Amino acid sequence: MAGLAVRYLVQPTGSAGARLELFLPAASAHVGALLIIVSSLLLLAKRAPAIRPPIVFASCVLCAVLMIAGQADFTVSAVTGAPLTPTVFRTFRGIRVIRSNEFLEPLKAHLALVAGGVVFLAGVLGWMATVICRDRGADRARDPSWTRLIACLAAGIALLWLPTLVTWPVPPPPIEAAFAGEYLGLDQTRLRGSEQEAIRDLRELLGLPPRMAWLSDDYPLVYGPAESVRLDTTGTAVMASRRKHAVRLTPDTRDALRRDRPDIVVVMIESLRAEDLALVTGARESGSPNLDALAARGVVFPAFTSNGFPSAPSVLSFHCSAWPHRRKEIITDFADRRFDCIPSRLRDAGYETIYVGADPGFDNQDRWLPQWYSTVIDLVAQGVAATDHNIVTRMIGEIRRHDASSPSNPLFAFVSTYSTHFPFRLPDDAGEPALPLSASLSDRYRQALRYTDREVGTLLSFLAARRRHERTVTIVVGDHGFYTDLRRTSGLPENDNIWTAAIFAGPPDFVGPPRRIEGPASHADMLPTILALVGDARPSAALGADLFGAPRGGGRSAVAIRPGGVRFDRDGYSVLVDARTPNVFATGVSFPGLLRAGARPLIDRARVMRLVGQVTTWSYLIEKNRVWNRSFLLSNGARDGSNGARDVRMERE
Repeated sequence: MAGLAVRYLVQPTGSAGARLELFLPAASAHVGALLIIVSSLLLLAKRAPAIRPPIVFASCVLCAVLMIAGQADFTVSAVTGAPLTPTVFRTFRGIRVIRSNEFLEPLKAHLALVAGGVVFLAGVLGWMATVICRDRGADRARDPSWTRLIACLAAGIALLWLPTLVTWPVPPPPIEAAFAGEYLGLDQTRLRGSEQEAIRDLRELLGLPPRMAWLSDDYPLVYGPAESVRLDTTGTAVMASRRKHAVRLTPDTRDALRRDRPDIVVVMIESLRAEDLALVTGARESGSPNLDALAARGVVFPAFTSNGFPSAPSVLSFHCSAWPHRRKEIITDFADRRFDCIPSRLRDAGYETIYVGADPGFDNQDRWLPQWYSTVIDLVAQGVAATDHNIVTRMIGEIRRHDASSPSNPLFAFVSTYSTHFPFRLPDDAGEPALPLSASLSDRYRQALRYTDREVGTLLSFLAARRRHERTVTIVVGDHGFYTDLRRTSGLPENDNIWTAAIFAGPPDFVGPPRRIEGPASHADMLPTILALVGDARPSAALGADLFGAPRGGGRSAVAIRPGGVRFDRDGYSVLVDARTPNVFATGVSFPGLLRAGARPLIDRARVMRLVGQVTTWSYLIEKNRVWNRSFLLSNGARDGSNGARDVRMERE
């Protein structure tokens, strides 16, 4: 109770009433969970007096474990934004989550506080040992009665249930309730109103692209041309290309269209921090000259943010224009759900799709990659060192293979770099000595970034020498940011963890002249942008907007979701809602010192609570599997392209 009081009554901003709105439901849930556990153990001991000693011993062990788990839950949620739930353990290979550098390094940065907690816990464990010894001769007549214990159990259930009745967002449940709720199937997202109202509200937030209309109530975020797509006698569709002319997909013109469509090469750089890029900040000293050169001849999005953190939700948002789930990990928990994704659609259009990366199985990305790509190469699974040099070299080899075997087919290639991953240790093939671990994280990051930039430069030089370089669009984007000051780690979607950058470079008829576009942008915008590049105007379920087209919903915006909080960006300002204090919000300039913000938006509590509700509705649709259905691509006369059934080539050891 003291810990809850510190968290909800002392630390947050907001009125006394707003703090109580958080503290009282949290206190009710935590007291209820403990009452249920304690009364259940006492009832068991009373029911089986013959085995009371082992029950007492097991009870003390259980309570010690729950104390550690409860504190670890608070700590992990503060560091990573994700409370300790079954989802976290499934995603990051069980106990590995609390043995990882991402967890241990911030603990080292707060060593004094951690040491104090360990000493306190040791004292409590010693006290528990004395309880076990004293109970051997205890007077059984002092045990609580059956009536009292049953009343305590009922009170615990009632206290745990009461927070579900309140009409405002409440803090996360205690870890015991989170685990029990998932295993009992009681953790589904619940809407605080009718489904019809919630969907209408989410549609209003997203808005529609120009000349589009909502197509379905069962899949309420799917949109398509406002007028039905014209079909010719052969059943082929007419799609508008970015260059403002129509192309009829008849068999006679299909091959010509394939040749006309651009090759697309995506480089997703691990932990690409916008604040360390001269192409974003305008700094004179730069650790990424190759990226700077690409930016000088391309289109830069300096206000680009990830929709989530860490990599798994970022990768899904890029590929499928999908926000993260509010509490769970889509890649892990909803692997059977259907989403509208870039590589799948491009394979239908005749593209060869290639992925090269290292260890995507770490966070279960490997469950999804074979669904998307015709070729998936995981260097770690092949026993190859996970370095950016090896990743780039392998991708160059794959592109050469494509150019030799199927030059008439357009190419979509995705390179996932690795070497700028925390804790920023330079690989052995860098050709220079790595900075010692005693060096600052900032210095180690900049050294790793220079190495990655050199390797990306090698790939860019290779692409520039290809025969189809004048029909190639190159996209460089970060998966997210990362901290270089571990004392500032947070579970919130803040600049330190979601602010990255994006660069588009290619023929002017696809991306236009070199320039900076400073409005909000995010991974969710990649799907509609790439579909426009290749002239795919079939229905879509994208949450984002074409970065080179008109905005949806009356203006550019970006949403970031972490279990620790929600962020909404528009007009140079951000609104941030902490999951631990969901009825309190903060507004401020999105990127201080970088962009000129407009007039401060009029944001009140009702609007923020509405935003939280819209995010909740998105999570609800994921759970109900009502985001996407491939039949939308077929019902408009678009064939399941001749390459849609291409065999998937998985390269494993």
